[in-house]
Amino acid sequence: MEATPHLPLLDAFMHAAARGPLLWAASVEGRLEVCSGATPAPSASDQVGQLFVMALRRQFGDAASAIAERECALGLQPRRILPARTVRRAAACAESAFSLLSAQAHLLQIEFSAVMMGWRFRRLAESLGLDPGLLSPDRRQALDAALAADFCAGPPVDAAAVTTQLRALLTQAVH
Repeated sequence: MEATPHLPLLDAFMHAAARGPLLWAASVEGRLEVCSGATPAPSASDQVGQLFVMALRRQFGDAASAIAERECALGLQPRRILPARTVRRAAACAESAFSLLSAQAHLLQIEFSAVMMGWRFRRLAESLGLDPGLLSPDRRQALDAALAADFCAGPPVDAAAVTTQLRALLTQAVH
């Protein structure tokens, strides 16, 4: 997801969380900025929660952010203040979830790998009546290359969609 120039990035929230126990958003020169301290400014916007959730989603993607949102009871509802500990906890949770989803995607890539003779690849090839060991190394490399974009797009990876794409590639007369 692309960063939007007028919305604060996660780094702004993390820096603010390091400076004070409470975070809020205030309008500075026509745009909302993240502020922190012991007491929010009277002009604090009610959008700090929404801005933080959007920053989490931009940084870690929707799937990892959703886990942190659920664990930390966050959402897009209006909030004037956000505790710094919630910001730190949610960012750590989203980062952990992203790492887990990335690891899962990597394992799926190995399972679908024709070059590595992954079990999902072998099972699908055999279900189509193909002997995976008889496919040339070039063909197996081409199959892995064709699937690479699915694994580089970021987590989570849709195993069913990869299976469908691999099935189509294996059933093509010429690859």
